[in-house]
Amino acid sequence: MLVNFKVRNFLSFSDEQSLSMVPSLEENDDLIKIDNVRLLRKAVIFGANSSGKSNFIKAIAFGRKLVLEGFSAKDRNKFSKILTENKYKESFFEYTFYSHGHFFSYGFSFYLFEGKFRDEYLYVIEENDKDRLVFSRKGKEVEWGNCFRAEEIEVLEKLLLEDTDRLLVNIAGTKTELLEYVREWFSDKLIVNFQDQEFLRLESGLMKNRPQFVRMLKKYDTGITEMGFRKIEEEQLKKHGPEIYARIKEEVAESGAPFGIRLKDALYYIDYSQGPVLFEVYLKHQNSELEYEFGEESDGTKRMFDLIDIIVSPVSNAVYLIDEINRSIHPLLTEEFVLTYKKALRENNVQLLFTTHEANLLREELVRRDEVWFAEKQADASSRIFSLDIFTKENEKDLGKAYLSGRYGGIPLLSSGDE
Repeated sequence: MLVNFKVRNFLSFSDEQSLSMVPSLEENDDLIKIDNVRLLRKAVIFGANSSGKSNFIKAIAFGRKLVLEGFSAKDRNKFSKILTENKYKESFFEYTFYSHGHFFSYGFSFYLFEGKFRDEYLYVIEENDKDRLVFSRKGKEVEWGNCFRAEEIEVLEKLLLEDTDRLLVNIAGTKTELLEYVREWFSDKLIVNFQDQEFLRLESGLMKNRPQFVRMLKKYDTGITEMGFRKIEEEQLKKHGPEIYARIKEEVAESGAPFGIRLKDALYYIDYSQGPVLFEVYLKHQNSELEYEFGEESDGTKRMFDLIDIIVSPVSNAVYLIDEINRSIHPLLTEEFVLTYKKALRENNVQLLFTTHEANLLREELVRRDEVWFAEKQADASSRIFSLDIFTKENEKDLGKAYLSGRYGGIPLLSSGDE
């Protein structure tokens, strides 16, 4: 579960910005409760085009990439170009989250243009809100807390000497229990869905959950009335290119439970009852006996598969990040999905963080006030993130109308067109 995220000097975020999943209202409705901690189930970022709302999702995803894959040369220009001096300033990322019975605060920074590591730290947040140090690195200096045995520290220090510009969680995430908890949260619990994403793992057992999937596809008026499965050989996946082929093989090898893989032009299901066995998913439409390939469906229908997967098979304690949730989907379907998510996953510890500019979602039956955030481009072209809850609640019968009127910011500033 995500508690808080901070970022500085990344893309359009020059100054430090943060988003909190801790409720600011006294209302207890629609909250996740972990011991004495309450967390929001969802957060939505509204904003105009180029306001920075998608960049905020990118920042969370980029930090995840640094943890799991490390720094690469193509990352050098992702510092905030708002100010020239940012080129040689550190870019900072901090995640506060819950994993395996612990609340963690994990932060790190890089000089992105130079590709150099600056610092990294990990704390366990105790019940009394005290931070217990796990480790803290600055350059080549490391301070260890009392969480590791002497022999573990020896192994970790040896690994750090071999690669000083990678994160400790990246190079040693499987060496100790606490580091594994952190790495696992980034790899398994922080699930990203961008616009035009070429590869997405679906956790639903599509064959087992076929009736639920088909029922929801009908509910969302996709025209699909049935879903079928055609057994294929692994060699047939090569048509998607070596990169996709290798990634599918990796997912199949590492998993033991059935799952789906959604590509831009194909949908696959991997079953392990006698397996692994690969199936290509085909679809049937009303008033037609012919089979439709997944690639023949509209972008909106393809997107519905991503969203339905969250409802049918939510990953426990996961955070789903969805950029432009309304892309290619009718506003009424977006509303229905948010309402379904709210009702269906009330008993599940799952969070949803998404961006949109659909003002019709600003309704009390869909979102709490403290779940609503705005992204806004400032005078210097940098972005800032702020919560709806900083505004007074007086005379707000229609949040959507108030937003579109400019009361909260986060809307386009239109010129007359004469300039």
